[in-house]
Amino acid sequence: LHFRAPPFCQVRILAPNRLRCPVDSCGGAHSYHFFTGRLSCTEKVTMNRAENRLFLGIVFVSGILLIGRAGCFYTKGMVAQHLLEKAWRLSKVNGKVVKPWGWADTHPVGKIRIPAIGLDQVILEGTHTESLAFGPAHLSGTPKPGEPGNICIAGHRDSFFRKLDELSVGDLIELESKDGRTRYKVTWMIVTDSDNTKLLGDTFQDYVTLITCYPFDFVGPAQERYIVRARMERA
Repeated sequence: LHFRAPPFCQVRILAPNRLRCPVDSCGGAHSYHFFTGRLSCTEKVTMNRAENRLFLGIVFVSGILLIGRAGCFYTKGMVAQHLLEKAWRLSKVNGKVVKPWGWADTHPVGKIRIPAIGLDQVILEGTHTESLAFGPAHLSGTPKPGEPGNICIAGHRDSFFRKLDELSVGDLIELESKDGRTRYKVTWMIVTDSDNTKLLGDTFQDYVTLITCYPFDFVGPAQERYIVRARMERA
């Protein structure tokens, strides 16, 4: 027996074939069970299913948005690396500064390869936000790749230099410049304060100094720096 009654309600048997609902209005379909004297509300089931569908829909859309955002960043990074490689090749051919894209405030000055940690990246000029976002960055005011002296290169600890602490004494670092390639071997690694600039100064021998923030798993602005120094190999 089916009849209309308010959703989520229960009724009591007052007399045979006579039911009374405690709610004045009635908007849902109910089924009466003779042995229990109760109504099962089909409207309640419908509403629960609707809520579930709404929740799953929200989760699905949120997932799509998160995946789309991650995919956008990944695609942007891949395109940027392609443009950086192209700009570096052109700058080696014509000997001029070539920007990777028209509005860039940086340009390639070399490449760095560290086989021990799988690093192979274009080096960008200047340690400002855009440079560090797309690759290791050459510290302005220090010698550039291919020049004598102490070449200083910085990178973020959570991106391009995230494996810098895995280097060991004797590991190879190769810098590529417009004039060719130079090989360096790691001589030591230290942790120092962020305001220690002595290691960025001139040296009598030819070195490459790599700098990143420390600790590597620290969240927020780090107060220390992890330094790797490598000496140039003589032919």
